[in-house]
Amino acid sequence: MQKFIRFNSENNTFTLSNNHITYIMEIVEHTYLVHRYWGKQITDYHFSNRPLLKKKTFAATPNNEKPEISPEFLPFEFPFPHQGDYRNSAVQILQENTNEITRFCYNSHEIQNDAIELTDLPHARNTDEQAQTLIIYLYDQISEIELALYYTIFENSSVIVRSSRVKNIGAQSIKVTKLLSASIDTRYDQQLSTTFYGTHQKEFQLNRSQIQHGLFKIGSSRGASSPQYPPFVALSKDASEFQGEVHAMTLIYSGNHEIALERDQYNHLRIQIGLNSETFSWRLEAGEMFYSPQALLSYSDQGFNGSSQSFHQFFTDHLIHPTWKSKDRPILINSWEMTYYDVNEQLIRKLIDTASDLGFETVVLDDGWFGQRNSSKTSLGDWHVDTEKFPTGIKPLVDYAKQKNIGFGIWFEPEMISPNTELIQKHPDWIMKSKNYEPLLGRSQYILDLTNLEVQEFIIRTLSKAITEFGVNYIKWDMNRHMTDPFSQIQTFDSSEYSHRYILGFYRILNELTNIYPNVLFENCSSGGGRLDPGMLFYFPQTWISDNTDGLDRQQIQYGASYLFPISSITGHVSDVPNHQTNRVVSFKTRAALASSTNMGYEMAIIQMTKKEKESIRNHLKEYKQERAIIMKGTFYRLHSPFDGNTCAWMFSNEEQAIIYVFRNVYQVYDLSLLIKIPALDSQSLYQEQATKQVYSGSELTNCGLALENAKGDFIVQKIHLKKLEQ
Repeated sequence: MQKFIRFNSENNTFTLSNNHITYIMEIVEHTYLVHRYWGKQITDYHFSNRPLLKKKTFAATPNNEKPEISPEFLPFEFPFPHQGDYRNSAVQILQENTNEITRFCYNSHEIQNDAIELTDLPHARNTDEQAQTLIIYLYDQISEIELALYYTIFENSSVIVRSSRVKNIGAQSIKVTKLLSASIDTRYDQQLSTTFYGTHQKEFQLNRSQIQHGLFKIGSSRGASSPQYPPFVALSKDASEFQGEVHAMTLIYSGNHEIALERDQYNHLRIQIGLNSETFSWRLEAGEMFYSPQALLSYSDQGFNGSSQSFHQFFTDHLIHPTWKSKDRPILINSWEMTYYDVNEQLIRKLIDTASDLGFETVVLDDGWFGQRNSSKTSLGDWHVDTEKFPTGIKPLVDYAKQKNIGFGIWFEPEMISPNTELIQKHPDWIMKSKNYEPLLGRSQYILDLTNLEVQEFIIRTLSKAITEFGVNYIKWDMNRHMTDPFSQIQTFDSSEYSHRYILGFYRILNELTNIYPNVLFENCSSGGGRLDPGMLFYFPQTWISDNTDGLDRQQIQYGASYLFPISSITGHVSDVPNHQTNRVVSFKTRAALASSTNMGYEMAIIQMTKKEKESIRNHLKEYKQERAIIMKGTFYRLHSPFDGNTCAWMFSNEEQAIIYVFRNVYQVYDLSLLIKIPALDSQSLYQEQATKQVYSGSELTNCGLALENAKGDFIVQKIHLKKLEQ
């Protein structure tokens, strides 16, 4: 077993290192665990960057003989309050005597082979890739509380996995009121921060800004990771897509979270990520433990593309279920925008016929098949087939699809319940609500209380029944509202524990179902990308990235999401025009190219199409199948940002070929032609462009660029398909 973690007892340093990165910590004064370095691999460390400290007025000094050693100056690995460090803490604990002071000191450490796999939370999976985990134990003798910090490094990854754990060693109960997953102290050096913001139908918008003095904080208190501020932050100074250093963090978690950046008076910079401390607490009785979700820390010296590729590879290797990480995902046709709630057996049979003829691989029956579901106001929870719409049920349709050699999928929103349903009459105590107030409706529905074990079992039984009795091989799992009443009617725990307990119940359901049915493709959806995070990727290999399929808006949504998520995890569909979300008209060619840049599918009324329209779809599906391997498994590069102008471009490549899509949105008469530079090609090789058969050198395409026609009209796309010529 190769060693990636070393402890130097002479200078009290921990070093995590492989061929890509190095991460260094030091034990100061045999007490404090401080951060020294996180970046490109270094061969040896002799404290060259250790700050020269001096005494400062107002700075607390635990040792009067060493006034320069103050918690106010130290770059902590995991800071705690009431010790002279006035910056944002990473842990806070309330003891029975209302004492909030904890002073953790270094106690011991151990190094384990393999990654730490958590029982109740999604986590970085162990694979054939070698890994080691460092566990550093800090201890407070007075409060008798142990704080354990976990660091995992893999042999071939530039990602470090961090998490924390609190254990109550004492006899009295304690309440953990804050426990983050990772905290890093470094120097402010004119870095910019990059985060996501968004909303329904406008997810994964990029927010890049200067870091001012003070505390900057974003996150979610919605009970889900949310489209507003999903868990991601990156720091960069002079980085572009291809050059410069990028330090980035994300969280393997799907609920309330927070990200904090704090720049203090000395230009120290603290970066933190973890559970949302404003909506969280956890009571620990004697001997009990609590684990934080895992955070992922990625370093790149190859710009933002390098950072993204690091996350993409890590998610593929260590998050996505092994059954699906290299398996082709089916090209599907979804009934939603074709029918909305007006689905029926005859229509779906016709859809199966047409889909089979055109080359689709799965038909998905979306919302409207159950109960009396003719609008969004009814029937969630009553998951029995509407026999007026489907007189013979769902299974005959599934069997019919199998005869046509295509799969069949179905839509669920399992966490929700509608008013006036059979389920709510039988189990009114299953609704998420407080004891004193009636719960608020959202999208005409309530939320089921997933902290209730009976509710968890109901959802597991419901989905299992659909999979086994219907025979479906695809489940679209939707979630269309956020929490407003985070309480259980049978609650025996503190109210501030509810949101995390809900997520733990949710994860238990997903863990059961995905392990029992590993060959069923579960697709994540929350009105699109409303709950897309690395935690969901552990259970759902792909996500419907946005309800907005508009050919302009999708450029930004897909471009932003690619900062974190591999293309194989993003689903995009070709929909009709005028677009149902924006009323914008964009050509079929451009809409098809955007969908082809993801796990591709359709949402069009293909049954009524003309012969010419069907032929266009047939050719598109055939082309996508030929190129699916490079799109799903190749390396993805962002070439030109739609956030910065009129053009969006990206590339999929492997050693033999590259596919580039260039989207030009608004025609400008002064642009005589377009020019796109194509980096990351072999500079010593020649490439042939497949449409024109022109031959170019890799070095000229990278440095000179390729001139393209600037055709009249708006929202055009040009595809460049390069194949390397044999020497």
